[in-house]
Amino acid sequence: MHQRTPPPDFVIVGAPKCGTTAVHRTLQSHPEIFLPSIKEPHYFHAEWGARRGVDTIEAYDYLFEPAGQGQIRGEASVMYLSSATAIEAIVERRPDVKLIAHVRNPVDLFVSWHNQCLKDLDEDISDPELAWGLQEQRSQGRALPRDCHEPTSLQYRSICLLGNQIKRLFDLVPPSQRFVLVFDDLRDRPADVYKQLLDFLNVSDDGRRGFIRENDFSRPKSRVIALLARSIQVNPILKKIRVRIKPILNRNGIHIIERTLQRNLVPAPRPQLASAFRQKLCEEFRADVSLLSTLLKRDLRYWLGDPASQEFLVQGGQSTTR
Repeated sequence: MHQRTPPPDFVIVGAPKCGTTAVHRTLQSHPEIFLPSIKEPHYFHAEWGARRGVDTIEAYDYLFEPAGQGQIRGEASVMYLSSATAIEAIVERRPDVKLIAHVRNPVDLFVSWHNQCLKDLDEDISDPELAWGLQEQRSQGRALPRDCHEPTSLQYRSICLLGNQIKRLFDLVPPSQRFVLVFDDLRDRPADVYKQLLDFLNVSDDGRRGFIRENDFSRPKSRVIALLARSIQVNPILKKIRVRIKPILNRNGIHIIERTLQRNLVPAPRPQLASAFRQKLCEEFRADVSLLSTLLKRDLRYWLGDPASQEFLVQGGQSTTR
């Protein structure tokens, strides 16, 4: 029997809070695509240490064992894009891998990622402006929240510098193996984006014309439940049990952990940034958004309030979808 190449065939590499969950859940329902029940294994993100969903290549390969012979095998680990080493590690294992990256207005990304860190208990400062101002101290190991397991997740600026991250992706992966999805298109043209994704992955059109909606802005209701849920993801023994048991439970329609976590969330208002702070963020990200515009051959400077240019001419880079 012909032995298959090792997984993954494709990876959703991030960035976080850019529609990755919606795309993951939708592709997971396609009959020709297999995505493991363990979302965000982050195996190739070596810098994350204990926060990785799986720690060994054996555990990683095990995630894909249920895949059918005719299915392409993918995964979604949204911190790969901001990692200095993950993309290179993925390509080293599978030189022909296809990578899907998501980008978004970095100011909106920061607000949503800060909320996610609060939800995950990595962050304890609810004011986005105060949390932004603590980045330098936290990079030196000071002012870290008591329950923060991964301090790099609080380095908001580096996580939101998508131009630099996409440039690293472009340097490592040829155009035929990369797909960059702009959040605005996912929101405004979901049917077109979905068709483009299926074409990129070389699978048939299953008739779907949109994406399954992802999580709303929310916070945990019970801190105890949130801590217990996270311990399953970071405790070495519990991680091994989760990797072995969760796929079996999911195949039998049992989703205890997911439903418990969902019931523990309550809607939270999206914070309104002070105008001076928003302008500060716009200036912080202006050069990076210009770089991203150049790489994608698409003027995204309107994200930061720049007037539309009469003509945006660039050399190199690629379109938003390929």
